[in-house]
Amino acid sequence: MDEAAINRLVEHHNTVAIRALSGVCQATYRRQGLFLDGKRMIVESPYLFADPVKDELVRNRGVVDALSMRLLHSDQLLHQSHKPDTLIEKLVFDILEQLRCESLADSRMTGLIDNMNQAFSSWCLEFRRGGHTETEFGLMLFTLIHIVRSKLLNIPPDLEIEGLIESARFELVPHIGSDLVGLKQSNSDQLAYARHALSIASSILEIMEQSGIHSVEREISALREKSLLPPEPVNDEDLDETDFTGSLYRDTGGQNHEYRVFCTEYDQTVTGENLYRLEQRIRLREQLDQLIAAQSVNIQRLAQRLKIVFGTPTRTGWNEGVEDGYIDGRRISQLIANPAYSRIFKQEKLTLQSDAVVVFLIDNSGSMRRQKYEALAVLIDVLCRALDIAGVKTEILGFSTGGWAGGQSIRIWRSSGSPANPGRLNDRLHILYKEAETDWKRARLNMASMLNPAHFREGLDGEALEWAFMRLIARPESRKCMVFISDGAPMETASSNHNSPSYLDNHLRDVANAIERTGTVELRGIATAFSLDDYLSKWTPIDFSGTLDTRAFHVLERIFEPVRSADIN
Repeated sequence: MDEAAINRLVEHHNTVAIRALSGVCQATYRRQGLFLDGKRMIVESPYLFADPVKDELVRNRGVVDALSMRLLHSDQLLHQSHKPDTLIEKLVFDILEQLRCESLADSRMTGLIDNMNQAFSSWCLEFRRGGHTETEFGLMLFTLIHIVRSKLLNIPPDLEIEGLIESARFELVPHIGSDLVGLKQSNSDQLAYARHALSIASSILEIMEQSGIHSVEREISALREKSLLPPEPVNDEDLDETDFTGSLYRDTGGQNHEYRVFCTEYDQTVTGENLYRLEQRIRLREQLDQLIAAQSVNIQRLAQRLKIVFGTPTRTGWNEGVEDGYIDGRRISQLIANPAYSRIFKQEKLTLQSDAVVVFLIDNSGSMRRQKYEALAVLIDVLCRALDIAGVKTEILGFSTGGWAGGQSIRIWRSSGSPANPGRLNDRLHILYKEAETDWKRARLNMASMLNPAHFREGLDGEALEWAFMRLIARPESRKCMVFISDGAPMETASSNHNSPSYLDNHLRDVANAIERTGTVELRGIATAFSLDDYLSKWTPIDFSGTLDTRAFHVLERIFEPVRSADIN
């Protein structure tokens, strides 16, 4: 399993654990941080940071358990309202609140407590190996954490750490001794505890000011860069996520906040016609028709069902001569002639008419070859034909890369000196199998290119989703729908190797979240392998490993809201 898939799997398990322990169903764990209702929760305690791929499972679980205690025992609004202004004081204040929450863990949850202790010990070892206890601020921070942790959790440091922090403790305790006692006495009262925590934070600031505050702030930045402190908090309210000038989204997590593309010279957008010669497409079409015939799908009946899903009740005339409804003035004379005559009314005649467009965006990465792409091609072809009959416009898009492990772009990067954090390092390949203005009959040969996996390489899911979205919002239809079909594993080797492991994963998540927030497009997903929970709020799995069943062909009815029959006469 590649690193992106491992990262996503660990993040999913972490999210489940946090929700179970804290009871907060809006919590998610991603980008090595805690999110509530889609916004990053500001947690600056240094040991609450773990790499899902590189760090041991016990450290990841310890971080998750500690964050769960924070959610369970801390009033975040109260904490934020008392948070001081300076960088050093904020850091100290947050650490003390975290330690308070951990001290309130149920003593019967021995596994949880052991996980938190091991995660803390792992961070301590990494901190010391990095030489950070050799600086005045690093040693002061290390000492403070151990003193307070020992006081609240009754866990004395081992002899080696005792010797390391002895001199700093001797200097620090006279300044904060009385407040340490106050922390212990008020750990179940967050407000009272905060007063002592603020006093300690102020004392640390005074001590550090004597060493030069700017050097300390530089050291804090260095610790963030080395992942020994969490990323610097970003105020989500300062980000305009519906600004579509330039990029669709604004990244709010990690060290590299902006998705970048190193080279666009070799990017391509091709049609299904350009992918393969006419003879190949004719042969592929015959093969696809045989596969569809073997399914025995009633496409006319499917079209009627889809007309209900995507149609809008529209008045197309009147039903006249009925016994209730609007009075028909032309029939008043009949009532006068015969007072018993009751058919003097008329009713609106409503029929379903579609003003919708559905875009299918298909992952054409190499991993999709294992997901029975033939069955997927059958499903898409049948749905497009049925939608065409139902009067719904359809567009089929695919995405891959121009080469493996970087293509031409990575050669340009290497010739430029291989700069760090280069951004996307492969050649983008976008495919137009069928445009919305082309009906199924005229596009059927080009659509057959879906059945040849020769162009299936790697996936730049986030860019493809943004491309499809930009095409879709330019359409004139009043209802715009997109179906993202993926194995849930965005992966391009060169970009992942030379940026953070979750670089492409984060980009896909940011783009999907931004699209859903706009409300202009109904974004849904079909998962062929892994869960799409981390990216989309509405999706469904389909098993493409065997013959498609009836339920697979009704997938659009499950993921899109149909018109209620009560709204139609």
